[in-house]
Amino acid sequence: MKKILILFVTLLTLFGCGSKPKSNVVRIGLHGGDQTKSWNYVVEQAAQEGINIELVYFSDYPQPNAALNSKEIDMNAFQHHIYLEDESQQNGYELTAVADTFYSPLGLYSRSISDLSELKEGDKIAIPSDRTNGARALQLLQTHGLLKLNDAKLPDKKDIIENPHNFDIFELEASNLPGALAEVPLAAINSGIAVDAGFTPNRDALKLETLTEENADYVNLIAIRTEDKDRDDLKRIVELYKTDAVKALIIEETSGASVPVF
Repeated sequence: MKKILILFVTLLTLFGCGSKPKSNVVRIGLHGGDQTKSWNYVVEQAAQEGINIELVYFSDYPQPNAALNSKEIDMNAFQHHIYLEDESQQNGYELTAVADTFYSPLGLYSRSISDLSELKEGDKIAIPSDRTNGARALQLLQTHGLLKLNDAKLPDKKDIIENPHNFDIFELEASNLPGALAEVPLAAINSGIAVDAGFTPNRDALKLETLTEENADYVNLIAIRTEDKDRDDLKRIVELYKTDAVKALIIEETSGASVPVF
């Protein structure tokens, strides 16, 4: 009888106490410190409806999708459509865009020149190292006459067919681009990262992208795992995001650089 009692207590300890469900928290992945105000507003609104959200900040672009795929987070909001498509194809992710958020233009920034005409022969130009934003940067450089590309959909440096001023185009992880401006005269930087670095894109960028039909795939989005597309809590979070209040906060925290598209 004593042995049976001991066994019962042991089983109660192992299974009874260890089976308490974890708190139901929706973890949302963001990049850097951008979107803080808008997503904090969503956190507050969701809490009033019993949906608990934790914002998880990542420093490198590949991290939020890897974390979403491995179920470390439930949703992310940091990327555009082309990046999501490329990451999913390259890594076999089953991720789905559930809402468009805003258009965040890539810009050309400098701390040493005030006009592109001041660039000198052989100057270094830093661009993002990820495939999609690197391609986007090269296309922006082409738009402003600094080089010419072939017709590749996602061009990289090997697709440069004309570089009359012999600019040295080199790649850096996106979050390191603002710091590179201490050493190089020009860098192509995403608006969110530029804002984090203290820039006001509409004022400080030498050149900014504009939203057109051709680059509409660079609109940012909210992504989830495809298997979670019917989750009611995630649907409600998207609804809470797509409000006029969030639109105003996006414009405020990016000084008008990012354009809401919902």
